[in-house]
Amino acid sequence: MSVNRCKTLLEQKNNFTMSLNRIFNYFQKQQSEFDELLKELVSIQTYSGNAQSINRFMDDIEKLCTPFNPEIERQKTQAGDILTLTFFPDRKKHIIFLAHADTVKVSDNPIPLRIEHGKLFGNGSFDMKNGICLFYFTLKALQELNIEINRKIQIILTPDEETGSSESMPFLLKRCKGAEAVLLPEPCCPDGGVKVQRKGVAQIRAELTGKAAHSGIEPERGIDANRALTDLISRIDQLLKTYPQVHFNPGIISGGTSINIVSPYSYLEGELRSYSNNSMEKAIQELERLDRIKGVQVKISCRINHPAMEFNEKIRRLYQIAKQGAEQIGYDLPYCFTGGASDGCSLSAAGIPVLDGLGMKGGGAHSENEFVELSDFPFRAAILANLCLVKDFGEKTKEQRAKDKR
Repeated sequence: MSVNRCKTLLEQKNNFTMSLNRIFNYFQKQQSEFDELLKELVSIQTYSGNAQSINRFMDDIEKLCTPFNPEIERQKTQAGDILTLTFFPDRKKHIIFLAHADTVKVSDNPIPLRIEHGKLFGNGSFDMKNGICLFYFTLKALQELNIEINRKIQIILTPDEETGSSESMPFLLKRCKGAEAVLLPEPCCPDGGVKVQRKGVAQIRAELTGKAAHSGIEPERGIDANRALTDLISRIDQLLKTYPQVHFNPGIISGGTSINIVSPYSYLEGELRSYSNNSMEKAIQELERLDRIKGVQVKISCRINHPAMEFNEKIRRLYQIAKQGAEQIGYDLPYCFTGGASDGCSLSAAGIPVLDGLGMKGGGAHSENEFVELSDFPFRAAILANLCLVKDFGEKTKEQRAKDKR
């Protein structure tokens, strides 16, 4: 490589570092304003299933983002509206900020909002209204610092992620197709890392049909579905030893009609989870072939609710870009695998580049003690802003280039 080429690359790196440090310093000065906005958004109840309150929240976000002159789209669903805000619409390339407005109701009584020891406690603070605030302040920084953006940015807020995204997922799969990146501020890992791999989830149902008989007078004439159910659970466990990546939880089991009747019927509703879509699909095929145990008819059906989000090259590339940006502001950004599912699972399985778990540090999701660490805001916001400024998401990372040379 020529001396001039090395000099040019060094200058570009220095300019990048100075630009990101400037953004980070801006966010540090915005800390108190961020705290106030997050308190305001967390104080608004948006429980899953309450479409009216979710739609009012979407109204508030529309008004909040008005200074940035977005194009506004509302897609009505039974769960509530899907809100899409588009910024810099004339750009060809685009990235998507994806968040959900709905939160999990964990108490019939209002959960008091409070700040203690630098932590903001409140329903939905960690999962995931801090992410919506991060989106707002990222746009605010781009505007107030007069930073040139070479791509379209879309914010999409959905109303039903906590209940499985049945209403919004068809819309998301269509809208996110072709995006350079979909950035999700889902709760981060306990150590602050992003989530690069998630387990897929499949619902499994088993119906067992035996034959009733009086357990005292003629038990031999019965065919016990309850005993067959216990054998079925053992059979599933044995079968899945072939697929060690697939975990089975029996969940709900029931059966029988009376204590003195040989059970003519039993039922199981459980789940399968796996980091591997291929292993999950093969295991399901084998399970659904089971049709009889000890004379009892067995009917098994499985439905994949969320595919696995596998740690593929697209996710790896986005992670490396985010990590390199974090390093410039002295922030460690590790990664982790998790057993929980998110919208990122279905989007990634559809070939869409996803980076999940970009939300602020915190804990207690879906509990009365949910919280975020407010001091994490400038770092997370800077990482998100940097992802807006990446010249080309298709460029190979340093690790990939080194691997190619080997």
